[in-house]
Amino acid sequence: MAWRDNYRAATFRGVGFFVATADSSHGRRQAIHETAQRDIPYTEDLGRKSREFGITGYLLGKDYDVAREELIKVCEQAGPGVLVHPYRGELTVVCRGLAVSETSDEGGMCTLTMTFLEAGEASYPSAKVDNVNAISAKAGEVTEVGKENFVSDFLTKGYPSFVADAATSQLQGLSDFLSSPEFIVSSDIQAVSDYYGKVKSIGADAFDLIQAPFQLAARVVDAISSIRSAFGGSAFGMLTSLYSRYFSSDDSGSSTKTPSRQQVVKNNNAVAGLVRQAAISQASVAAVVTQTTENVSNGGTKTTSAPTKYDSYEAAIAVRTELADSLDQESERTISDPVYVAVTDLRTAVVQAVPDPEQDLPRLATYSPRQTLPSLVVAYQLYGDASRAEDIVTRNDQRRPGFLTGGKQLEVLANG
Repeated sequence: MAWRDNYRAATFRGVGFFVATADSSHGRRQAIHETAQRDIPYTEDLGRKSREFGITGYLLGKDYDVAREELIKVCEQAGPGVLVHPYRGELTVVCRGLAVSETSDEGGMCTLTMTFLEAGEASYPSAKVDNVNAISAKAGEVTEVGKENFVSDFLTKGYPSFVADAATSQLQGLSDFLSSPEFIVSSDIQAVSDYYGKVKSIGADAFDLIQAPFQLAARVVDAISSIRSAFGGSAFGMLTSLYSRYFSSDDSGSSTKTPSRQQVVKNNNAVAGLVRQAAISQASVAAVVTQTTENVSNGGTKTTSAPTKYDSYEAAIAVRTELADSLDQESERTISDPVYVAVTDLRTAVVQAVPDPEQDLPRLATYSPRQTLPSLVVAYQLYGDASRAEDIVTRNDQRRPGFLTGGKQLEVLANG
């Protein structure tokens, strides 16, 4: 196979440029020991030198300045990135330097001098935190103190019947929403049958449950917890939407109301708080662990767990930000000190665990084809793999994969 067959269009983190010359340095590291009164030194081998790649290139065209600013941005970005080297293929490197030269005599172009160093890996001994168990433990604390807080606030005995009627109606409304097509995103009835039975039983047993707050809290938390196993990858979105729905349902009440009316408001807030705290704690667990329920040959089901996968670093950061904001809101709303402490601890665990430091997630970048090209060609130019065209088309919602408009920015994976 001739060298031209392996030649690749050069990019760094998805930003393309032209290459004039490319060089690299290689070798070993040595320590030279020169001893007094000895003519022959001893050379100690210390391992391979880090590989360094130098590229002299250029950008040109009427929009060269746009590409120049994109290249500067990605070279100043922290952490390693993927360099598509015209002669060496894909390399994971860090940018050590970028020099840009422009002259008035040569308008519409700039000359680039870039230096890259192989990223390598940290292989020395280090402590590893079990983020999954840490979040699960903190989420469990939130639900436990949430149940205790609910039991201390929720009360219907000793009040007129309309207080019990209001609480019953609220529970039935919760049951109806959790079992409604508006909330349930799966069409696999077998997979959600256990969940469906739990939420419907809350509405059916509502009048009896309001007489036993401990049992009521346990049933509600159990039903919300089963969302993760019933809906797998869709659980996170369902749980955060449930949290948002009940975040706005609190009623501060009025001091001018009768004690019975005030208790109705207090009960309403207690149920809303319990639902929110159960939902946000389970959403936090769903951010690091995805559960799926599968049918087995004997007619039963089994639940399996796997680390939650993100298609990019930015997607993981968006989940972390959403959770952190919701937990901040909950800590500001609650008037219970134990709930506040538990929610704050859970937020700390989420920020530390998402994204998982052990995962090398690809980063997003923008890329503008110089001319209108098929997605297959763009994928090959970026990754040397035409099969990744589907990801580019899906990520950018392109209706005509054969014609990706030249000069129009696309969102692509910069590495990974």
